Amino acid sequence: MESALPGPLQSIVRIFERWPLPLQALALGTLATAMAAALAAWTAGVQGASLGAAAAMAAVACAAASWPAQRASRVLRDISRAARVLSRPDHPDDSQITYSGICAELSQATNALRQAVDVARARRQALEARNAALGVQLQTRTHELNTLQDLSIGLARHDDMVSLVDEALGALEQTMRYSSASVWARTGLEPNQPVVLMGYRSQEEELSGVSLSDLSGLRLSRTNLQRYEQIEREGQALVENRQRQSLLSWLWAMVTDDARTSALYRRTRAWIAVPLKVRDRVLGVLRVDHTEQDFFDVERSRLLAAVGGQTAMALRQVHLLSQQRELAVVAERNRIARELHDAVSQTLFASHLLAGALARSAGAPDDTRQQALVLERLNRSAQAELRMMLFELRPDALEGVRLPDLLQQAVEGVGGHGKIDVVLEADDDPGLPTPLRVEIYRIAQEALSNLARHSGAQHARVGWSVLGPGRATLRISDDGQGFDPNLERPGHFGLGNMRERAQKLGSSLQIESSPGEGTAIVLDVNWS
Repeated sequence: MESALPGPLQSIVRIFERWPLPLQALALGTLATAMAAALAAWTAGVQGASLGAAAAMAAVACAAASWPAQRASRVLRDISRAARVLSRPDHPDDSQITYSGICAELSQATNALRQAVDVARARRQALEARNAALGVQLQTRTHELNTLQDLSIGLARHDDMVSLVDEALGALEQTMRYSSASVWARTGLEPNQPVVLMGYRSQEEELSGVSLSDLSGLRLSRTNLQRYEQIEREGQALVENRQRQSLLSWLWAMVTDDARTSALYRRTRAWIAVPLKVRDRVLGVLRVDHTEQDFFDVERSRLLAAVGGQTAMALRQVHLLSQQRELAVVAERNRIARELHDAVSQTLFASHLLAGALARSAGAPDDTRQQALVLERLNRSAQAELRMMLFELRPDALEGVRLPDLLQQAVEGVGGHGKIDVVLEADDDPGLPTPLRVEIYRIAQEALSNLARHSGAQHARVGWSVLGPGRATLRISDDGQGFDPNLERPGHFGLGNMRERAQKLGSSLQIESSPGEGTAIVLDVNWS
């Protein structure tokens, strides 16, 4: 309607609408009154017209004064209608109160209402977004709690560490994406033992040409070993969300690091290492790697800490169960050893004395004395074998026995059967450490067992020679049929066992043999 007015009138209307409503009514009333007074003065000379003109002018003044009120009433009805629309839950997001500028009050009121609607709408949207985020968090927490519950139930089903670690890594895989996850611990969870890989999972079957199918049990690289020892000392998790490595350090690591397990971490961009801790003792470390930087936030770290805590408790339980089993085995072995010593050993000793007395009896026939000598030799061999069996049942009994005496027991166990004449020539025990003495005895025992079963020899010699401080040689030779040491012998593990024991001692083991020329096994021992 205003656009149809001439330009000057439009300006007057805009100025008029900026006034407050009372001022607008006062202005219109004054204007109407002035117009009525002018009309009355003009019509005063006309008879009978002044009263009608005055009434008409009064009506015009009232109508002019009510016009702003009518406009304000219409705006208020529009606001009420818009409020009803906005109060409905399904109102459109673009719904808004219509702006009105017919007077200063309504202009301010509609502006304030529009702003209130915008603020309320923004708050509603923020609440909806927050509710959605809380819904996602609730779903995530529920999934994590279910995972931890399943993990607890799954861990309780295992009584060995390997399957337990695999169960923990599998449960973690259901909750969190990772490129690789691994568990490191000292062998047998015992202090001062080497740190080895107990279990791992990776998204790759092969990395950098290294197969990931047989890494369990291997050692840690130098760098990762330092990190493990730090976690072991401090009992705190390590997080590296932006792993950086210069070209020089990468090349140096590739040249110097011979641990195959490092292939698990060569694509890592972020990693976290969580201690598997029970009270103040770190039993191992759970390491999780990812190819994305900044992957391990507070929530993921908290979840891994919970998984690590459950895994640590299960590892501790399995370790205690293993110790209980070992104690039960040791107790049973001790019981059997006592019974063998108290019953069988005494019987063999009595039989040995009777056979010896019969063999040396002057009144016995020659063939009887000869058979008694054979029986005496067999009894002596049986006693030696029984003592060796007692050593097997109670390995701690070996610790207090000198090496020449141990070698004598092994020789009598073989030579007592009468098939092979075994001679022992042994220097005194030069104060060998107990673990070294036991391993040397085990090698001699294995060599004599192979000699008795496979050599076909008639004569054998066992020599223990001390060459100087910290140096000695064990040599076991025979005149048997010999063999080719370079040929593989499927199903025969004696030579391999001896080599492994020698390697464990840091000693060299040489096997000298050829078909028809007998065999000699030489162990060079060095100790400080």
